[in-house]
Amino acid sequence: MEIIRDLEALERHPYPVTAIGNFDGVHLGHRAILKAAIDRARAAGGTAFALTFDPLPAKLLVPARAPKLILTPDDKLELLRLSGIDGVIVIKFTLELSLLPPREFVRDYLRGKIGVREVVVGHSVSFGHNRAGNAAVMVELGRELGFDTDVVGPVKVDGIEVSSTKVREAITTGDMHRAARLLGRYHFLSGPVVRGRERGRTIGFPTANLASETECIPPDGVYATRVILDDGAYPSITNIGMRPTFAESARSIEAHIFDFNRDIYDNRIKLELVERIRPEKKFDTPDALKAQIAIDLSKAREILSDVSS
Repeated sequence: MEIIRDLEALERHPYPVTAIGNFDGVHLGHRAILKAAIDRARAAGGTAFALTFDPLPAKLLVPARAPKLILTPDDKLELLRLSGIDGVIVIKFTLELSLLPPREFVRDYLRGKIGVREVVVGHSVSFGHNRAGNAAVMVELGRELGFDTDVVGPVKVDGIEVSSTKVREAITTGDMHRAARLLGRYHFLSGPVVRGRERGRTIGFPTANLASETECIPPDGVYATRVILDDGAYPSITNIGMRPTFAESARSIEAHIFDFNRDIYDNRIKLELVERIRPEKKFDTPDALKAQIAIDLSKAREILSDVSS
């Protein structure tokens, strides 16, 4: 997959079809948009692009109210690659760009720099200064400037319209099942394994301490999880929180991988969050914590036994 960050160096491609969006999460709604672009490009013997922005516009324009990102930039690119798209155009979002009216953005970027023949957008798309552009505006601009527009959606799951906002709501309430239904996959955190206080080893429960680079983290608690390494997925149980039994002062994400004794310090991993087992709780003694861990382990194994590898 081609990644284009400099539109001035973009070579002309045969019949460019461009899907436009932030694509945070690459959820089922996004995948419907990407599939439509790929299908249209294949039918015309063209090239399918996804056009996205870095940073997320809200991060620049309203940083105090910007949402937590579901994916790191690298993870988003990887999921876009897995969608089958031919290339990703990453436009640097600036204050200057934010001031462009919808028509100028479409004329200068989509037609002028990319040479689009078809544009694919979600039904709730917004673009241009003050978010003045929408799907209907894109259709009209396409007629004026000489490209076709395909409007996709809404996509619904269990009666819920799929959106990044709905995915974030599910994650932040700990409803990992609903998040997975909207994403079409398990939500995951990614980052390096770092050294912690290694308290788990003192109670016979060694853990991998994840320094998450993913912003959207579910609430504190115990989760049935899978650790994704280069050679496969490993069932695990993870505690997210402050470890109140030990009066820790910093939030941590610690995964105990079942039947596993390899050293993975400094490795980059993904941690899939399958289901929340219980909220975090303070125990009076380490022995009481160990007894609860045994119960949690049994529950996690039961949950993960139904998860395909």
